[in-house]
Amino acid sequence: MGKHDVVMTEAEQADVIERARELAKEFAAVGPQADADNRFPKELVPLYKEANLPALAVPKEYGGLGADIWTTTLVSKELAKGDPGAALAFNMHQTMIGIFRGLLDDAAKERVFSQVVNERKIVCGPFSEDRAGLSGLADTVAIPDGRGGWRINGKKTWATLCQGADIVAFNATVTDADGELPEDFLEHASRESVFILPMDTPGISIKETWDTMGMRATGTHTVIFDDVAAPADSYGGNFRQGLFGEFEWASMSFAGVYQGLAEKAYTECREILKKKTLGATMEGKDVALKGVGFVQYGLGKLLLETQAAARTLEATGKILIEGRDAEWDPIARTAWLDVAKVTSTENAIRATDAALRLVGGQAFRRGHVLERLYRDARAGPFHPLTTDQAYDLLGRSELGLLAAPEPAPTDEQVVAA
Repeated sequence: MGKHDVVMTEAEQADVIERARELAKEFAAVGPQADADNRFPKELVPLYKEANLPALAVPKEYGGLGADIWTTTLVSKELAKGDPGAALAFNMHQTMIGIFRGLLDDAAKERVFSQVVNERKIVCGPFSEDRAGLSGLADTVAIPDGRGGWRINGKKTWATLCQGADIVAFNATVTDADGELPEDFLEHASRESVFILPMDTPGISIKETWDTMGMRATGTHTVIFDDVAAPADSYGGNFRQGLFGEFEWASMSFAGVYQGLAEKAYTECREILKKKTLGATMEGKDVALKGVGFVQYGLGKLLLETQAAARTLEATGKILIEGRDAEWDPIARTAWLDVAKVTSTENAIRATDAALRLVGGQAFRRGHVLERLYRDARAGPFHPLTTDQAYDLLGRSELGLLAAPEPAPTDEQVVAA
């Protein structure tokens, strides 16, 4: 079987998409106020669980719904049509479940997936830190406790969904027995590991630091680890090559959210243009905005560009399902995956800008749906790989400037360290 084989029936796929559409109505109802209040809408958590969406991407052999990467992306897109901020928050869970499918060993998958399926637990995955985001080596440390486990100290920024999560997955650098980090850069990188713990583990706390221009409803605060006990079975594998080897679950799901955002912007803009009149102007006594030539042209351009992004996203999903990503340069694989994400996020920026201009000054007022979408779209370029990182990696690959990565250490080597 291939990595991204489709095991859902068409009826099962249609069912989860319909669940997402129904839940999107709840997202739409609470999203505007959550944005205004700069808070994560916790009231959506039980609704998300009732829809059984936590189990969406969990493989069927573990009791989940078994959604493939394209179906999971479509769910994220439909939820974003309700509210992009809330959708981006819950998207974190689906990203982590997808990554776990390839990252964790069988015992760990059995343990984590059973909690997600049977208890409908939700996962968040903060892997960034203040110094350099996801690309920086983890300053959070895991100090061996001498009993096969570790003591975790540090903090993680950009902890989307942390206020709605039951489980946290994060990276930390395994130190020597005395708590010292290796001086060698490559050794430091090879020691970065993934750990998975309950959010209510003693020593884990949330510091509310999220106050941004857009995506305010994601609740992307900071998670602090203060001498947290991490038992041996909390180890989730190598970070750099393990997690990045499953990076499509991040790039595709992020792309789905921003594609949904762009399509929502188009729909809202179109419906306003159908109804809006300018009253008496120099052109006539009751001028309909839809009758203005540049408005017709602008809406058509907006539709075409949004559809072009949708087709890029769908084509990338098909490439992954068919296994044709094996043809890509493996060193630049994350950037090739990012083609869909960059296309969707950059189009979302253009789409919301165009929609704002077409509707006019009323959309500039705080709280207007297009004003909010305009702000939310601006978060797109910051998701890893960032837009500039993707451009850079592809450019270096094409110029023959990339070296093969060092082999990842075995789990036995990391644990022994």
